[in-house]
Amino acid sequence: MLVELAVRNLKRTKIRSFLAAVGIVIGVMAISSIGIFGESLKAVILENFKDVANEIIVTPNYMKGFTSIDRRTIEKLEGFPYAEVVIPIKSESTLISCRDKRTYMTVYGMDLRDAREIFKLESGSYKGCLIGERVAEFFDLKVGKKVSVEGREFRVGGIIKSEARYDVSPNSIVLPLRDFDEIFESEFKMVIVKVERMEDVDRFEGLIEDVINRREEKVSVFKMRTIIEIINRAFWQVTLFLMAIAGVSLLVAGVSILNIMLMSTIERTREIGIMRAIGAYRETILKLFLVEALILGLIGSSIGGILSFVGGYAIDMLVLKTAKYVFQTSSFLYVVLGVTFGISTSLISAMYPAWKASRLEPIQALRYE
Repeated sequence: MLVELAVRNLKRTKIRSFLAAVGIVIGVMAISSIGIFGESLKAVILENFKDVANEIIVTPNYMKGFTSIDRRTIEKLEGFPYAEVVIPIKSESTLISCRDKRTYMTVYGMDLRDAREIFKLESGSYKGCLIGERVAEFFDLKVGKKVSVEGREFRVGGIIKSEARYDVSPNSIVLPLRDFDEIFESEFKMVIVKVERMEDVDRFEGLIEDVINRREEKVSVFKMRTIIEIINRAFWQVTLFLMAIAGVSLLVAGVSILNIMLMSTIERTREIGIMRAIGAYRETILKLFLVEALILGLIGSSIGGILSFVGGYAIDMLVLKTAKYVFQTSSFLYVVLGVTFGISTSLISAMYPAWKASRLEPIQALRYE
């Protein structure tokens, strides 16, 4: 009964009801679309870190006076459970030259079998000297050409893709450990450990603290998973901020509903008086106005929720040039969030007009012209 009356009343003011619903559609669509885009952008960035989420970087504890990692410590790391791959790395910053060009950059020394676990190649193979793409561009080098490190020439075996990493820079030079040791007198400066599962990262860290750092804090541990957690927090804050800005449109829609309901209260004063005179309770009048607002909220929010996928798709294609993350689970959660806000805004905006209508006295309402 209340629903039928509410629908009839909304049809009597079609234009105003339509405009109020449009406001809700825009608000819900804006909030949900921004949420979808935020999740898509986060997914694109995190995809670059998905292969390193289970990595632990072990470095000397410089704060305690340690400047390198000894072979015994590396052997302990290799013997720990959960360790899938242990990659010890040496590094030095030195002068690199090729023909008439020269510059200082980082040179890494490692087993080239381990290099397969860290770097992806643009061209060539994991043999001999590996150089980054930008290094190749700077020196105009190709596979098979030679580059000079500390006066010694090395033939380029492969060119490394320029993919962002926190631990080692792909825009550098990688030498086989034997060649590196012939040039530099350097100890291991870093060990990258890949554990079998991301769930084992904390357990492995615990072993390091209990065994290697038991007497002295010889090494520091950094979990790559920490970067992912930081990115998640940062994107949640940015997305929340943008959604709050988009929520202004819902606020405007709420004011529109408030205006409609107040005007409806004035226009239907005699009708409300008649309903009260024939026995309608105050609660019935209150519920009637809230049902009208709920219908507007449901219609506007549902349409806005559906269109938000269109908006999210358009933004993703415009900015990210891909739409493969539009329909992930988190996107549906943002749509639900937007729809919830839309319906809530409708009901909250209608509370005062509904209360005002329910407080009208029958005699005064019947006298109203």
